[in-house]
Amino acid sequence: MTQQQIDSYVLTQKDVPGDKISTMAGRTTDGTEIPVALSTGNLPRISPKGCQHVYENAQHGSAYRQYALADDLLSGRHNVEVALIAYRPADAPKVLADLQAALPQCTAYAGPVDMTEGFEHPQVLPDPHLGDQAVEYRIVEKIDDQEGTLRAPFHFLVVRKGSVIAWFMAQGFPGKAVVLPMDVINAQLAKLP
Repeated sequence: MTQQQIDSYVLTQKDVPGDKISTMAGRTTDGTEIPVALSTGNLPRISPKGCQHVYENAQHGSAYRQYALADDLLSGRHNVEVALIAYRPADAPKVLADLQAALPQCTAYAGPVDMTEGFEHPQVLPDPHLGDQAVEYRIVEKIDDQEGTLRAPFHFLVVRKGSVIAWFMAQGFPGKAVVLPMDVINAQLAKLP
């Protein structure tokens, strides 16, 4: 699958009226290219090794695009990041299988660059029955600084449709639950082939 095809599957204002969409990696609507910072092969190795697939979440494939829909504080809606990754057809199912296998084995890991940042308590959620294959889970980010420890919840959903993986992530505030917006998820999955 080409980068042009992946770009054509990205949500637009018409798909999600009222949401503000901004590109994080890939080609913007005005044609500007924002390079992907990390890709398969140059991702840092983390410890313990069993958590590598949880850290990578969905590895970058042959074509990649990441964007975000801004918070709507009045409605309580969280900012949601979306990444679309194209793989060779034989590789895409393995990405989800590796993530499913890693989650129960991974209890906590430290950030590979900033060791004051870590992740803990991955909680696998029931199968959401989306696309051809899906994994949904929550995890807590732990950040230590001079003022103490801050814990922020994250909610992830990784869905495969054919050879494309759609990755969704929302971050909540410490002590408060975070929920992924199903209207965004359904709109994105409907655009995938």
